[in-house]
Amino acid sequence: MQPYEFLLGTWTGEGKGIYPTISKFSYTETLSFAAIPGKPFLRYEQKTMGPQGPMHTEVGYLRPVAEDRLELVVAQPTGQTELLEGEVRSEGRLFVFEKSVVKSSATAKQVDATKRTYTFNPERTEMLTAFGMAAVGQPMQQHLESRLLKGS
Repeated sequence: MQPYEFLLGTWTGEGKGIYPTISKFSYTETLSFAAIPGKPFLRYEQKTMGPQGPMHTEVGYLRPVAEDRLELVVAQPTGQTELLEGEVRSEGRLFVFEKSVVKSSATAKQVDATKRTYTFNPERTEMLTAFGMAAVGQPMQQHLESRLLKGS
């Protein structure tokens, strides 16, 4: 887990979203990573707040599975789960999750695929996130992006 210890703690910042089926919006994002003693993965939690209050949350696990290979397992209270496979690029400063399997409950909106990227500055104190999805009859396209700074 040593190559990923820089993730531990809380990252916060501003984000924006767009998708053909909704209006543009902004949000404040908090992303946290925590170690589980003796386990080869990190716990992941993401929350967003908008002007009217909480917007979205998700929890999961980041698992290194081979040199420069990662898995991200995510559950959302809206009825989706994502199983993402990705790779580490650019000397550990870019995580790209391009392969996904999304499963939805019977009452959830239809999401067919997702894509996530996390880009870190050389000091690993800033994270740029991008989230793409193919959903509700729309092709894969960018939905969210944020700029987060490392806190504690």
